[in-house]
Amino acid sequence: MSEKKFHNKEVYNTILFESDNFLVIPSLGAIVEGWLLIIPKEHFISMGYIDNENMLSELEELIEKVGDLVQSTHGDYVIFENGAYSQNNLVGCGVDYAHVHVVPTEHNLIHEIESKFNVFYNWTSVKNLKDTCKFIRQSKPYLYYRDQSKKSFVTTNENIPSQLFRRAIASSIGIDDKYDWKKYPFTDNIVKTINSYKLEIVY
Repeated sequence: MSEKKFHNKEVYNTILFESDNFLVIPSLGAIVEGWLLIIPKEHFISMGYIDNENMLSELEELIEKVGDLVQSTHGDYVIFENGAYSQNNLVGCGVDYAHVHVVPTEHNLIHEIESKFNVFYNWTSVKNLKDTCKFIRQSKPYLYYRDQSKKSFVTTNENIPSQLFRRAIASSIGIDDKYDWKKYPFTDNIVKTINSYKLEIVY
């Protein structure tokens, strides 16, 4: 993949934790406090492009560790990825760089998407993120979702709207119109997120 890196001077690019191949940073547009992103150090458009088994195993291990921390600090959480297969793909939400969201919430986002937006997809049960690679091989976008009970689901559709999971989270807490990270950075929540994990920060 082509070289591409995040700009490290912004507060939302504060590195909270890292492994050999991945970084954990707070999310720009953190609708709720504690929202984290897991990103690869090497540029991939989505996690489905990673075909290295060691990297994938490392990613799953990091997801578990980060999830445990979020659970102990902020309570129940979900994990999701907007899996773009090409640059400027609408499902990628304007970010052509793989990132997995780890978000504190008690709400079932698939239920929110269906009940609030009348959007119904064929969600297939999968083991974990590794199963998203088949969609990339078929040049298809995907949505990956892991609920509070650690059950994983994936779907594909050519017309997945931008920021669908973000819309669901915003809707679930009654701020429907503030889902767009480009308009609403929620900088205060980013700072709160950093402070909530500061004892674990690795510089």
